[in-house]
Amino acid sequence: MSQAIAIIQTAYLGDAALAMIFAEQVHRMFPDSKVLFVCRPEARHLAEALPAISRTFVFDKHRQDSGIRGIVRIASDIRAEQPRVVFCLQRSIRTALVALASGAPTRIGFDTAAGSWLFTHRSKYLTTVHEIERNAALLSVFHREPPQPELPLPLVLSPSQQANVDAALERTSPGPRVAIAPATKWATKQWLPERFEEVAKTLHRCGISVAFLGGAHDRKLCTAIAQRSGGTVLAGELDPAETVVYLQSCAVLLANDSAPTHLATLASCPTVTIFGSTIPAFGFGPRAPGSVIVEPPPLHCRPCGVHGRKRCPRGTLECMHSITTADVLECVRTILEQTHP
Repeated sequence: MSQAIAIIQTAYLGDAALAMIFAEQVHRMFPDSKVLFVCRPEARHLAEALPAISRTFVFDKHRQDSGIRGIVRIASDIRAEQPRVVFCLQRSIRTALVALASGAPTRIGFDTAAGSWLFTHRSKYLTTVHEIERNAALLSVFHREPPQPELPLPLVLSPSQQANVDAALERTSPGPRVAIAPATKWATKQWLPERFEEVAKTLHRCGISVAFLGGAHDRKLCTAIAQRSGGTVLAGELDPAETVVYLQSCAVLLANDSAPTHLATLASCPTVTIFGSTIPAFGFGPRAPGSVIVEPPPLHCRPCGVHGRKRCPRGTLECMHSITTADVLECVRTILEQTHP
């Protein structure tokens, strides 16, 4: 039986999406090893659609797997696969404890992790590079150059998943498709809904197909914008893997600094990403060729946090208010002209 390598990334969906690239790199470096992937429930479909991953373990750390009992449960499942290496992409003490309890003799993580002393090897957490390169640096332990990411990521959907994508494509015109993902978990990372509406309305008037993407909890916002601007609401209808495949048919995605930006990276779909309270220097900008970042003018209060906040500390949300519809439309149109001259 081939040896197993486990990858643990139980942070947000966007983090897990970028970890798919790492899983593909690990598979290409060690083609004879099984790659195990540990993630939160929302990333399950994405991991299961990547052929490089042999088995996916769902760690529902905020519900049924909360506390020590959950750590013991998931570690036991991993240990049954007899992993020789565990990569900890996340920097929490919980992740380090799972790695230790998995029984893997080699445990690799970042030097800034809360449980870094539980690792056998530590890699410097580089703050000046993108998350893709930051993760890949963990492979330096093996003194081999990691393979370059290959995008779009080769996902394989089930027949029912492909049928969902086909149905979504049928609901949008075959011309240039623009996807818009207006929602985000953090209020200070969300551009103004009325400005997403203005962009969608302008594109719709130009005969460009617009589809609104997101999770089920984003459907209300997407529906409200679509009713006023035109467009098709797909939020809550496509799982993350289906979303990636759908995005492969799109000319451009317009999104906040949030998970859809990283799903578009996996699809190699050019992205216009709006950064407000956060900054691209944190390492989470779009990486699909032709992508563009839109930021406000220099503000002394920016950035106000790594993950964004529930509300603006100053009560103004000036970072988002200062990004105009014209700014964003120009970027979207530029990409459309390049992809559909």
